Amino acid sequence: MVNESTFEAVKIRYLVLWIILLFIVMTVFVLASHRLLKGAEWSVAFGLLFYALISYWMLRNFRKIHLDYSRFIGHIPHDYNWLFLLTIVFAVIIFSLGITELSRYIVSVMDPGILGELPRTSLFYTPQDTPLAPFMNFLDFLTGVIAAPIVEELLFRGVMLHRFTFKWGLKKAILASSLIFGVLHADFIGAFIFGLVMCILYIKTGTIIIPIIAHMLNNMLAYAMQMLSNINHQNSALMHTTPNPNIGMAVFLLIVAGMVIFFFLYRNWPKAYWNPPYFQRDYQGVQENYYY
Repeated sequence: MVNESTFEAVKIRYLVLWIILLFIVMTVFVLASHRLLKGAEWSVAFGLLFYALISYWMLRNFRKIHLDYSRFIGHIPHDYNWLFLLTIVFAVIIFSLGITELSRYIVSVMDPGILGELPRTSLFYTPQDTPLAPFMNFLDFLTGVIAAPIVEELLFRGVMLHRFTFKWGLKKAILASSLIFGVLHADFIGAFIFGLVMCILYIKTGTIIIPIIAHMLNNMLAYAMQMLSNINHQNSALMHTTPNPNIGMAVFLLIVAGMVIFFFLYRNWPKAYWNPPYFQRDYQGVQENYYY
């Protein structure tokens, strides 16, 4: 029997307080030991502690509500279309690239010289950042490609989606959890769209494993794109030029990827009778999502 009040005892606001406390504690440590550790080491340490804290909070709540892990995590369908998954993940990546290129173009129109003056950001640390650069990059990769997808999917698509569904209904829960997910990422629009897609994948497949794999693929592709960007930047530096934003490319990427994403969301947007996986019922041994 499905108990839809299972997640009533989970209070998201307490997690927010825990995170605020972590920020305060880490800030004090950084100020107290800034001569011992470089910024790169603190950045990696904070990322690991951040996801460890969220994991502990979730496990603590899972024990409190006596979570049925099998129903919550689900099982990968034996006939799942992996090509479809790669297509939608790639579409989201392309959409984010289009948003980034469009943003660069708008900035360049407002101030043509500003792109050359902005400091370059990179996912990778260099020996100038820290003598432990290779090890820091390895830990950062594990955090971004392994830990982050698992923890974020369990939190946003697992905990928040079910908690908000109990409170507001499924459609509002999808929008709310995706909105929060977007706010906590630098690329708000791309992350918001990504959150919507991951929610639908979780509901339609009945397993959180599929969104986790999709999230890992997304972050891995992001790392690959960053490596290509670094190579392009090095070539531009040798030529003493800054790559100009391409509005035509931005529009093309947004249109193509946007059509794929819109079609996916339009065809799979929840009906009034749909439920998130933990609230779905079984009909003669077949889980409810197979009828969606």
